[in-house]
Amino acid sequence: MDIDNRILQLEKRRAFSPYMKKKTSVRDSLILFLDSLPRKPGLSECCPNDVCRFLVWKDKAGKNKVHGVQCKFLGTKGKPSCNCPVRLASGSVSVMVQHLVDIFCDIGAGRVWDVSTLSGNPAASPMVRDYLKMVQEEQARAHVMPKQAAPIFLSKVRAISMYIERELARRDLSLRERFVFLRDQAWFKLQFFGGDRAGDLAGLVAQDIRSLNDGTGLVLNHTYGKTLRGAKGKANMFVIKKCEESLLCPVKGLRDYVEGVGKLGVALSPGFLFRVVTDGGRVLDQAVSYSVIYERLRTYLTTLGIYHGETPHSFRSGCAVTMALSGAVNNMGQMMRHIGWFGEDSAQYYSRLPVLRESEYVASKLAKCTSQSEDIEDNFRKSADFESLEKAF
Repeated sequence: MDIDNRILQLEKRRAFSPYMKKKTSVRDSLILFLDSLPRKPGLSECCPNDVCRFLVWKDKAGKNKVHGVQCKFLGTKGKPSCNCPVRLASGSVSVMVQHLVDIFCDIGAGRVWDVSTLSGNPAASPMVRDYLKMVQEEQARAHVMPKQAAPIFLSKVRAISMYIERELARRDLSLRERFVFLRDQAWFKLQFFGGDRAGDLAGLVAQDIRSLNDGTGLVLNHTYGKTLRGAKGKANMFVIKKCEESLLCPVKGLRDYVEGVGKLGVALSPGFLFRVVTDGGRVLDQAVSYSVIYERLRTYLTTLGIYHGETPHSFRSGCAVTMALSGAVNNMGQMMRHIGWFGEDSAQYYSRLPVLRESEYVASKLAKCTSQSEDIEDNFRKSADFESLEKAF
């Protein structure tokens, strides 16, 4: 029946979503761990202590060095040669706990743990919450900070664009190589000036792009993405404008891509804008993946000798910092609307805007106050010494 086929279609699509893939991976790991225990409990027999032990067991996949206060590497990044343990980041543990809550809920355990009857959802128990809190405190004391993508600024976008232009001038390029170079240059410019997530940009379809009436730029619209997912009233619409420097211009880069691949016999509309190309040179109507773009970016930066661990997320960070320091935005709201953030925490985290502004204004003013120190103290004693005022009454 058409109704059954429709339901199966939606369930299949959900099963292959990034969230479901992660949850399935956690579920498989949990089952493997439980099977290794002497009593071999099933999911329905799992207790809070089993969940905490599973989270400790998962630390073997951790990448964060948790240094002791006596370790000389305390506060440093990377994995220096010391005997301090490597753990999962507290943020990863928190996400995993949420996955576990959903996993137990799926088998009918609900979303709460009843301490009096020792039943319900073990991942939602006070014991697991306390474990997560202790991990967070331990890593805070060890100065383990959330990893932040190294920003990619326009200097590296320019270097990559110059390299690609030189390559596109070659006459011995295969059709596949030409398609990839045209795609990549458009992607990198668009992601920088749009501040888009790589995953959201990968899902962009040609029908989501419109030209401004005056021809000075393009309007892009996302209705689905990591934080969108069809939620009511949520969409990410932003504008990119032509740049004076044509080498960096995202509008020109995108048009060069569409026109260039058109000459190769590839029509990008309708369908995904950034597509997969096979080794044989066949362009598929499938969205290019994050891993492909990551590998391409790393290849360019490594070839140019300027790779410092950047990922596609680095364009998002670079865009935010550039907006903050260039005066392109007057407030946090403007940045959030352009990049598509729905909470100030993300905007502040990526742009460093509060820190940068305070460094420029508050810290600078405070540093100059040394010459006024006596006047400040006198003014305080005259106007704001509350202890003296209380004695007066």
